[in-house]
Amino acid sequence: MKDVKTIAAAWQPDRVKSLRKTMSGMALDAFVVPRWDEHQFEYASVANERLAWLTGFTGSWGLAVVTHDDVILFIDGRYPEQAARETNSEWVTLQHLYEQPPEDWLKQHAQTSWRIGFDSEVMTPDLYDRLLEACEQKGAVMQSTAGDPFDQCWLDRPVTAPSKMTQFSSEWAGESVTSKLARVREQMQLSEVDWLIETQPDNVNWLLNIRGQDLPYCPVARARCLIGLEGEVHLFGDFITSDVAALVKSERSIHCHARDQFVPILNERIQTAERLWVDPTQGPECGRDVVEARGGEAMLKRSPVTDLKALKNETELSALRSACLADSAVWVRLLYWLESAVHQESITELAVEERIHQLRTAVDDYTAPSFRTISAADGNASLAHYSAPEDGGACLRPSTLFLLDSGGQFSRGGTTDTTRTWCFEPPTTERRRLATSVLKAHIAVAQQVFPKGTLGHALDSAARLPMWQAKLDYDHGTGHGVGHYLSVHEFPQRMQKSGTGVGLEVGMTLTVEPGFYRPDELGIRHENLCEVVSRDDGWLGLESMAFVPFNRQLIDVDMLTMPEKAWVDDYHRQVRERVSPLLGDDDVIAWLEMATKPLSDH
Repeated sequence: MKDVKTIAAAWQPDRVKSLRKTMSGMALDAFVVPRWDEHQFEYASVANERLAWLTGFTGSWGLAVVTHDDVILFIDGRYPEQAARETNSEWVTLQHLYEQPPEDWLKQHAQTSWRIGFDSEVMTPDLYDRLLEACEQKGAVMQSTAGDPFDQCWLDRPVTAPSKMTQFSSEWAGESVTSKLARVREQMQLSEVDWLIETQPDNVNWLLNIRGQDLPYCPVARARCLIGLEGEVHLFGDFITSDVAALVKSERSIHCHARDQFVPILNERIQTAERLWVDPTQGPECGRDVVEARGGEAMLKRSPVTDLKALKNETELSALRSACLADSAVWVRLLYWLESAVHQESITELAVEERIHQLRTAVDDYTAPSFRTISAADGNASLAHYSAPEDGGACLRPSTLFLLDSGGQFSRGGTTDTTRTWCFEPPTTERRRLATSVLKAHIAVAQQVFPKGTLGHALDSAARLPMWQAKLDYDHGTGHGVGHYLSVHEFPQRMQKSGTGVGLEVGMTLTVEPGFYRPDELGIRHENLCEVVSRDDGWLGLESMAFVPFNRQLIDVDMLTMPEKAWVDDYHRQVRERVSPLLGDDDVIAWLEMATKPLSDH
């Protein structure tokens, strides 16, 4: 079965040539190829891995501008080294997605009268506006294509199977579909819109209390919907008939349509001078095109579903806490095995990935990984999203500095994401210093109190301060939201360098994951999933949901302040108290006791 890695591994220059031939047939001078598909989502179906097919790059985010002379691949700070390894520099030019964005490239390189093609079901309004401004400065034009050009040039394109939809009970969701739709329509009424487009699969699945297995790592049915203020909901996807029948029977206002009927139904339902709500960064440009063609208006604003989903109810939070605790026990069993196995046998990166998956299968409601496990030894860990190759990858040795970033999906409502960096013999002074600097950054956020509404970039700077004091930094965000048996990267809450317009509130989830990377040598990251909770006097803080020990050998106690030492000791006490009852093995429990001893006990 093809996946993104196999698609990318078979890259040949003929793929670029074939797309250029298709572009010539469409009279296009350039074509924009985002990583995402018509859902504007991090995960794409195998059939929509256009960017990997075209360039060989398999990262989760990025964008290419294809001309008849070059392919310019824009990637963020997680991927420079990976993109350099995966792409052919004779055919693909790399640029930073945020420091050198595509609109800046167009301002420098676009020619007068260029026609720059894009798919309006894939293109977001925000990206379109930025590219349009650049084109207007250069006398170029943006040209929507009729259909997907890759249909003409990707001749062995995989076939997408029909969506498998299951209903997620209100008992596990903590709220009925009727209640959720009422809250969405309340926001629509306040904003004076007639319709709302929702294309994010995790939003659609959360809203309609459904789940599926259409995408790797994210348990969703690939679906889009059009929500009317007056009561109707139109759901789009290639569904199995029996699944659709069950949903329609339970929610009679829902009308189901084939995936390719999205634009035709928009044209049919949206009337003259109506107002349509479209998410500017996670919605489709075609929605704005349809409503404006009828003399109406598109309101570009973040989807209300995104905001409502981010604030977990107590049922959702309880499920996440339970899943994280069960997964913490899995991690402890894995680390206990690993510390011994590395000294006794040949253990590959892939073997560790397979082992943690095997251990998770003992948890009753475990269904799948929440992302491809990053099992990375030494220099491989400098790639933020490394994945072990089929041949097993590097072997772990006692001298290895090992990074493991792994999570699971649990069907009663849990999604987990944890990272630990581990060593198997006393590390060098330099490695201990670096790992402790990253730990100080983690602690700085984990113990911080902040007022309600604090923006994510404020907490991001709190994490970076200890790093900057040591003249260290990392080019990725400090934290992201995590869904309720949904996406492991949930919007809108974020901790990142760039400005964020989302205030943190009780009920949101956030990872805390500062890191440090030295190309071809090492990578260090410490990550816990946390929930935003109330503290004293109306202030907020973060409370960990994950309880996995930090490697004591990598902690330079002399670098920690007294409050930092107290935080580590208290966290490790909680790890012992919460996880030990789940282990059922005296040897593992004894190992955990040693791994979580107070820092004063050498």
